[in-house]
Amino acid sequence: MQKTTHEWSTEAFFGKAQLYAEAMNEHDDSDWKFGLWSAFALEMLVRAAVAATSPALVADNQDWNNVLYGLGKTPKKPKFVPKSASITELVSRAEDLCPNFDREHANFCVSHFARRNSEIHTGNLPFDGIGPSSWLPMFYTVASTLVEAIGESLESLFGDIVAQRAREDIAALKDDTAKAVRGSINAYRLVWEQKSEEEQNSAREQAKVTSLRHYGHRVACPACACVALINGKAAGEARRTVDDDGVVERETMKPEAFHCVACGLKIAGYSALLAAGLGDTYTSTSHYDAVEYFEVDIEKHARSMMEDDNNEY
Repeated sequence: MQKTTHEWSTEAFFGKAQLYAEAMNEHDDSDWKFGLWSAFALEMLVRAAVAATSPALVADNQDWNNVLYGLGKTPKKPKFVPKSASITELVSRAEDLCPNFDREHANFCVSHFARRNSEIHTGNLPFDGIGPSSWLPMFYTVASTLVEAIGESLESLFGDIVAQRAREDIAALKDDTAKAVRGSINAYRLVWEQKSEEEQNSAREQAKVTSLRHYGHRVACPACACVALINGKAAGEARRTVDDDGVVERETMKPEAFHCVACGLKIAGYSALLAAGLGDTYTSTSHYDAVEYFEVDIEKHARSMMEDDNNEY
């Protein structure tokens, strides 16, 4: 007779985390649904990590019958419905049970779950408009710690492609040398503030003329607040749709380099951009003539491209 997996077992929780992670990655990381599904996946990972010691530790200990249920026993209490501990309590237990799960990780979990609760129980939209670079690298860091605690990997949770990106984000978050970029930003800001109003206006206008969106993703410079450009590399497969005007191709781009014409600030590398608050991915949109797109081998021939748009929201 095949043994039934306990609903509070590590295997059951991790299996559900995989499903939630799959749903999460069906959306762009700037989409509010990406953030919401990430919170669901993270909760299952916390529960899986606690259950790795014993499913009984997932139980709400207000009623010892819950502990009994966690041990695989059938409580005698009439109309018993098993209740697990609150996720806040389970985060605290994970901090005690998992060697590499520390207070910083626990604090992130609590704040991420608070956003989820606000999304579900209020009229607020906490995941809408929040830059993914402000939370996603830490999310991957915590997820990596939790999957390690249960003998799994980022690959088994997310798949190879997303796992590779996750490791890049984790490495960028740990890159202390990249944080020196904040000093550079302050230095360029001081120089900018010393310029005359006429000089600033002239530089600002030049930046507007040269920083066109088909050359890169337009952002505000962290030093002078003028229009500047970010260039990046594709992060995942392009998504294509066909409309009356032809083929539209959208790619999620990961920032690699920043340049401000107005003040001269340049930042290279994702780690440094992340430290500068410029690490959010963006969407690059290209338009093609449908006949050219479908009849020509686009890997070997020039594309008939109307214009790139690196500032689609």
